[in-house]
Amino acid sequence: MLRLFVLLLGAALSLGGALVLVVHGPRGAGLQALVLGLLLLGGTLFERLRYGESDAPPAGADWERTDETFVDPGSGRPMAVYQNRSTGKRRYVPIGRR
Repeated sequence: MLRLFVLLLGAALSLGGALVLVVHGPRGAGLQALVLGLLLLGGTLFERLRYGESDAPPAGADWERTDETFVDPGSGRPMAVYQNRSTGKRRYVPIGRR
C-alpha cells in the first residue's frame, strides 16, 4: 500500500513539475517537483528490482538452507535462511508462503 502511494506521489510530482515547466518556463518550483517526482519513481522501482526476489527460495547448486529460522518483526511471518556456500550471501525466505 505504501509503495503504491509513493509511486502515485512520484507520478503526480513529475507530471505537475513538467506542467509548470511547460507553462512557466524553467522556474525553481517546477524543476524541483519534477526532479523529486522522478527520484521517488526511480527509487521505488529500483527497490523492487533490487530487493523484490525474497519470496522465492534461491536457485542454484551453491545455495543451501541453513538450520536458522526467525520471525520477521515487520510481517510476523516465520522466515528460513538460505546461504550461498561460495559467496557467503544470505537470503531470507518466508516459510509456508501465503
